[in-house]
Amino acid sequence: MNNKELITELSKRLGVTQKQVTEMLEVSTSALVSSVTETQSVVFQGFGAFELRKKNEKTLLNPATGEKMFIPAKQTLVFKPSDTYKCRVKEL
Repeated sequence: MNNKELITELSKRLGVTQKQVTEMLEVSTSALVSSVTETQSVVFQGFGAFELRKKNEKTLLNPATGEKMFIPAKQTLVFKPSDTYKCRVKEL
């Protein structure tokens, strides 16, 4: 399912216009991103948790040239599904 299909489906189920659904998704996404960056995790009961994880810096060696490469530390967003959600997906 792509973004347009999601908007169409939500519009049908909620009985609102696609423009309203688009605005709701933009606000939701913005709130999720700002909350994750402030608190490090956002939990949706029965669905899962979005967490911000830090990956440490590392040095790699290119096997072909023998050149060392430095990879800087970075943060990544990770989704961890809840046990309830995992069970529901397995039953499908």
